Amino acid sequence: MLARPAALSAADYRDPAIFAAEQRDLFARSWQFVGFTDELAAPGSWLARQIAGEPVLVQDFDGEVRALRNVCSHRFARLRMGEQGVAGGPLRCPYHGWTYDRDGVPVGVPGNAECFGLDRAARQGLALRRYELDRAGRFLFVRVTPGGPSLADWLGPYRDLLQALSDGMAAPFAQAAQTWAANWKVGVENVLEVYHVDAVHPDSFRTVVDGSWRVEGTGPHSTGYAGIRAEAQRWWEGAGKRLGLAPVQAVAGMEGYVHLLLFPNLAIGITAGRMMSVQTLEPTGPESFTLRYRLCLAPAREGASRAALAAVTTHLAALNEELLSEDRAVCAAVGAGLHHAEGAALLGRNEDRIRHFHDALTAGLLRQT
Repeated sequence: MLARPAALSAADYRDPAIFAAEQRDLFARSWQFVGFTDELAAPGSWLARQIAGEPVLVQDFDGEVRALRNVCSHRFARLRMGEQGVAGGPLRCPYHGWTYDRDGVPVGVPGNAECFGLDRAARQGLALRRYELDRAGRFLFVRVTPGGPSLADWLGPYRDLLQALSDGMAAPFAQAAQTWAANWKVGVENVLEVYHVDAVHPDSFRTVVDGSWRVEGTGPHSTGYAGIRAEAQRWWEGAGKRLGLAPVQAVAGMEGYVHLLLFPNLAIGITAGRMMSVQTLEPTGPESFTLRYRLCLAPAREGASRAALAAVTTHLAALNEELLSEDRAVCAAVGAGLHHAEGAALLGRNEDRIRHFHDALTAGLLRQT
């Protein structure tokens, strides 16, 4: 028999203890993509994320980006509400007005002399927790538990690829965050194979890819390559000519569809070398995750028709929403089915990339025990 049981059992997707171990021993210790440097270009701009249960604030402080815990040291209010914004002044708690500097030290305490008496050392002792932050091109990463490999070592050869994509892609033309009713691993597994495309995406993704599939693994990360159907290739060549979209020539096969998984949960799809879809699958519970996506095109030439650009991006955004809606529904069906499943899934040879993901997941957790 060519198929073999998966390394994970159905219980590995449902068990709250396993979810807690993944948060503590995998996500807290891994570099997590939080956004593009473009999103923090304006003075005082910020992003707020949850990483392994930690509320993380990534903010520009006069041209220097820092990652701090998004919780006031005084009475524990969130310092920034929402997911993204631009502040017009210092980092200030909305509850009692404590203000913090770039090191997370409370430098402004209303009524300090009369009510608190905090000297410099005491205020430094109340500094917000600071997290490791690094970048690869325009891609910003945070790690909440210190130690372990540098970002460059963690990414390996993918670091140069992220730099090439950074140089060859414009700012996002569409982005959103969605709540999905499934374990995060179900979502990752869904993007690691094209076996489901004929059944789930007959009128969306199947109109783009031709069904071929080749997989390579590099450490815990992996890459999948698919060919593009002739009609889709002609569409991209036409759009490229109209808008001057030069394809990224970063890796062999980029003229087709290339899908990267940067372990554990950053997925990047590159279509015809001219569009990049960046997805993070952020666990929020044993049976839910947030899928956050950004869509970027190669830069259009100066003077390209705005109407033509709007037509292309509108079409691509709609196709992406259709594809995600279909995947979201089928992942929810898997999440519901896992409540009534025992043992392990049966993986065919065309699902070997899932097996690679399971091996990396198991090894990552075992290294922490």
